[in-house]
Amino acid sequence: MSRRASAEERVRSLRARVDEVDRELVRALNERARLVQEILSVKAGAGLPVYDPRREEEILRQVAEANDGPLYDSSVREIFELILHRIRDLELQQSGEEGRGDGV
Repeated sequence: MSRRASAEERVRSLRARVDEVDRELVRALNERARLVQEILSVKAGAGLPVYDPRREEEILRQVAEANDGPLYDSSVREIFELILHRIRDLELQQSGEEGRGDGV
């Protein structure tokens, strides 16, 4: 096998793995959203405050601490800030209420 053919095969293999990881990420994000929905339901049923900004900051700190790279900690925090905001948007759309969010 030529060097070029070997490289192309390796690229195909790596891309297949990237596609698999992408599917895993989508599954994990949706599972996270479902868990947040359940937490919010439990809190609402118990009359507990729904949003906790300290919890949101704790989440961001934890993901940065768990980061082994090559992504920068700041990049991981930014990605998770977006995740938190998008799940909050989902909750707002579903509930029609203000003040709900991922700091659960």
